[in-house]
Amino acid sequence: MYINKSCNIVKKHGIISIRIESSLDGIKRKETDLVVIPLMNISEREYRVKTEVVFFLKRHNIPSNLLTFRDQIDLKALKKNVETKLELVLVDHHNLPDEDTYLMDSVVKIIDHRPQDERWLWPGREIHLESVGSCATLVARNLFDKHAEIIDSQISSLLRGPILVDTCNFSKEADRATPVDVEIVESLEKVGLLDLDRDKVFNEIVKAKSDISELTIDDLLIKDLKVIVGIPIVGLPILVKDFLDLQEDYLESLGNFAKCKNTTIVVLMGMQLNAQEISRDIAVFSSHANRLRDKIIEALMASTQPSLELSLIRKIHQEDGDVNLFLYEQRNLRATRKQILPIIRDTVSLECRC
Repeated sequence: MYINKSCNIVKKHGIISIRIESSLDGIKRKETDLVVIPLMNISEREYRVKTEVVFFLKRHNIPSNLLTFRDQIDLKALKKNVETKLELVLVDHHNLPDEDTYLMDSVVKIIDHRPQDERWLWPGREIHLESVGSCATLVARNLFDKHAEIIDSQISSLLRGPILVDTCNFSKEADRATPVDVEIVESLEKVGLLDLDRDKVFNEIVKAKSDISELTIDDLLIKDLKVIVGIPIVGLPILVKDFLDLQEDYLESLGNFAKCKNTTIVVLMGMQLNAQEISRDIAVFSSHANRLRDKIIEALMASTQPSLELSLIRKIHQEDGDVNLFLYEQRNLRATRKQILPIIRDTVSLECRC
C-alpha cells in the first residue's frame, strides 16, 4: 500500500506509478496473494479541492471511482488482521503524524526528496532519499531501472507533469531542478514520444491549480495543508495578500480554522506563477498575541539557511489593538515550504521544551 500526506499532484501520480512497479515486482517473485493499493491520504469529500489533481487525472482518463481514499479503508483493521500482512511505502515524505505512528512497523520503503529528518531514520527499510527537484523524478528513475519496458506514453505523461510542476518548469528563477530531474524528463519524453511543448503542459496544470472559482475559503485552507508539531502550514495557490481580499471576515475564518485544529497559530504561504515569473508571500496568524507566534516570526526573519528575505507588508489588528496577522513579502523565491517547515518545526519544538 502506498500512502502520501497532502495528496498533491506529485504524490498522486507517483503512487500510481509505484503501484505498477510493485505489482510487477510481485509477479517476478511469484506472489499470488499480493494486492497493491495507491492510497490518497485524504477523505473522498476533500478530493474536489485538489483541482490540479482532478484535472490531470481526468486528462489521463482516470476517474475518481478508480481511486482509494483514506476514509474508504481501515488501516487499523488491516494491521490487526492476522491473515494479512500490511506493508506501506511512504511517498514524498518520511515521517508519520502522531495519529499514524501505529503504522510505523508496517513501513517497508520510503521514497522522498526532502532533507533527512534525523528523528526518522528508518533503519532496515529500503530508502530512496535524494535531494532532487521532484519526488516523481525518483519514482520515474526506479521505474526505468527495474521495469523500463512498461513505460508508455500514459505513464511518461503522468510522471512528467508533476516534475514540471515541482521544478516550476525548470525555471532558473526558482532554481529547483537538478541534472537528475532534467535527465529523467528527457528520458520520459523520448520513451513516451511526448509532445515537447513543456510550457503548455505546465501552464495547464498551474491554471487548474489556481482555479479557485468553485472553492470556498475553508476549501482553500485545506487544499494544500501540512501540520507540523501542531501548527497548520497552509499552502495557497494564490498570494496570501490576494487570499485576504476574497472575503471581509477572513480573520474569523482563520480563527475558526485554528480552533478546529486545536491551535492558536496558522502559517500561510502563498505563491503566484505567471509564465516564468514567481511571487511568494507568507503570513503568520494568531487568534491572540502569544510568545510562540513571536518566536516563529523571529525565526523566519532571522533564518540564514535559507534566508527568506522577508519584508513586512501589513499588520492586521483586532479591534482591541492586538495584532492578528503579520504578512510578509518573500523575496527569496527559491525558498519553498520544504525548506521552511524545518524552521517552524525546530522553533516550536524548542519553545515547547522550555
